[in-house]
Amino acid sequence: MDLTPYVGYVAGAMTVVSYAPQAVRAWRTKEVKDLSWVMLALLVAAGALWITYGLISSQLPVVLTNVGTVALTGAILAAKIKFR
Repeated sequence: MDLTPYVGYVAGAMTVVSYAPQAVRAWRTKEVKDLSWVMLALLVAAGALWITYGLISSQLPVVLTNVGTVALTGAILAAKIKFR
C-alpha cells in the first residue's frame, strides 16, 4: 500500500490549519499593521501557482492544500485591506 498520498493530505491539512489562527485573529482584533503586504501578496501568488502545478501534474493533495492556503491567506489580505 502506497502511503505517499496520505502523507500529502496530512501535511496539507496541517499547513492549512496553521494559517487559521492568524486569519481568525486578524478579523477579531482588526490589528493587521504588522503584517507585510509583500508577504501576503507573494503567498497568494505562490499558492495560485501551486494550484496550477497540482492541476497540471494531477496531484490532488497539492491542489487541496493550496486552495485552503490561498483562501486563508486571502482572508488575511482582505483584513489587511479593510482594517489598514
